[in-house]
Amino acid sequence: MRRRSAFLILVVLLFISAADAKTKNRKLFVNQSATRPQVAAGQPGTFEARVEDYLRQSGAEFHKVKANSWYLLVNGKEMGQIRIILGAGPSSIAMGAVVVPKRNLKLSTEALEKLMKLSYDLNYVRVCIDSDDDLIVIAQLKDPWLNAAEFRTTLNIVTTAADRAYAVMRPYLSTP
Repeated sequence: MRRRSAFLILVVLLFISAADAKTKNRKLFVNQSATRPQVAAGQPGTFEARVEDYLRQSGAEFHKVKANSWYLLVNGKEMGQIRIILGAGPSSIAMGAVVVPKRNLKLSTEALEKLMKLSYDLNYVRVCIDSDDDLIVIAQLKDPWLNAAEFRTTLNIVTTAADRAYAVMRPYLSTP
C-alpha cells in the first residue's frame, strides 16, 4: 500500500504545473533558479526539510511545486534535459521520470520484450507504464536508508535508467 501511495504521489506530480507555485496565499522564495518563484521551504527539522537539503547538496537545478513535491532538471546523454519528479511521503520518497509520453509511444511485442530485458538489467529502479500509459522509470527510498549520498546515487540511477530506456525505445517512438 505504501508503494502505491508513493507511486500515486509521483503520478500526481506529473500533472502539476509550475503555475501552481504562483497561486495566491503562498509564501514565495527563490532557490537555485533566480527567475522562478517557489513555494516556501519545509519547516526545519522535518522530513521535507531534510529532502530539500539533499536537493541542494545534489547540485541539480530543482523547483518546489508544493509541499513534499519537487522536480529537478538534469542533463542526460540520450534525452537531453530530463525532468526528474520527486515526491516525499511521511518517511519515504519516490523519484522518477517520464521517459516517453503515451502520445509518442508505439508499443509492440518487440518493444515490450526490449523493455523487459532492460528492466532486468537495471538495479534499484523500475521501468514501467503508469496509469496514464506513459513510459516511466521510478525508484523509491525509505527514510532509514535516506542520506545525502544515497539521494545522489538514486538521482544518478534514475537519470541513467531514463536515458537507457529512451535509447531502447527510440525505434518505437511515433513521429509528431
